[in-house]
Amino acid sequence: MTPVDIVTAAGFFSIVIVGLIVSALRDMLRRRPRRRVQERMRGMRQTLIVNKPAPTPGAEVELFERPADHGALKAWLQRHAQRVHTVSGAAGMRLIYLSAFVGLMLAVTVVALSGAPGWCRPLLYLGVPVLAVRLAYRALIARFRARFLAVFPDTLDLIIRAVRAGIPAVQAISTAGDETEEPVRSTFRIIGDSLRLGAELKDVLDKAVERVQIADFSFFAVCLLLQRETGGNLGETLENLANIIRTRRDIRMKTKALTAEGRIASKIISAVPFAIVGLLYLIDRPYISLLFEKPLGHHILELASVLMAIGLAMINKIAKLDTSR
Repeated sequence: MTPVDIVTAAGFFSIVIVGLIVSALRDMLRRRPRRRVQERMRGMRQTLIVNKPAPTPGAEVELFERPADHGALKAWLQRHAQRVHTVSGAAGMRLIYLSAFVGLMLAVTVVALSGAPGWCRPLLYLGVPVLAVRLAYRALIARFRARFLAVFPDTLDLIIRAVRAGIPAVQAISTAGDETEEPVRSTFRIIGDSLRLGAELKDVLDKAVERVQIADFSFFAVCLLLQRETGGNLGETLENLANIIRTRRDIRMKTKALTAEGRIASKIISAVPFAIVGLLYLIDRPYISLLFEKPLGHHILELASVLMAIGLAMINKIAKLDTSR
């Protein structure tokens, strides 16, 4: 077989594999409960916007105003920027900018070394920085969620003790905003300050849930609102909630332990090709240099990189179970 036949066959099989992977991912996304829940929430938001009454003259101004709609793209960017600021502050935005710069430098290096065709270069210049920003964004969200869920049950215990001692729930939340650790402390501090300023509990909790976007905190907000409307023993309700949250945390830890083999295997598999290339470069440099000096070698490296990225993404998707929502 000639090199052209090898490249053609590899391209055909890669297209078939990509098609199968895309089909499998589409089926997985259609069956995900999260997507159905998001669609229902989107429909409820549209209903609330349509049925929202007009403000009466002299009415109280809302404490938290939504930003004006200046276009879908700008609103999307503002929402994600606000999310980054919530989870990590100004340091998070600096990390996002740094990841974009690193991605751009990586794209320039890949184009310079591989000699990519002209039509592919804009895709690399745009796609690699976007991918780097996406990975940094998800890493920040995951770190914030892990830190929040590690401290949140202890915060609930603090509120439970304060409520059982006869302290009002609002003051107990304010105390939690002063005594707990970050990032729970800043969240409860904002809630306590807003309540002391006279804001409605439902509005403050809705904004906090939208800002934090963690299911366990949403359970806490629902408990407070239900207790306010129906009454009952708030301390007992929060104690049951704290037990549930600790159980969910134990399940996440067990899941992480059970999937550790798959995650380690993916790291080993991703490191093996680089180790083999480095070993061959030391043992027989002219043999391995064909991959970096010949156009056919460049195409083989590009195909190998694409297939490795797809394989690692699939392994990561299978091994990583998101149980924090």
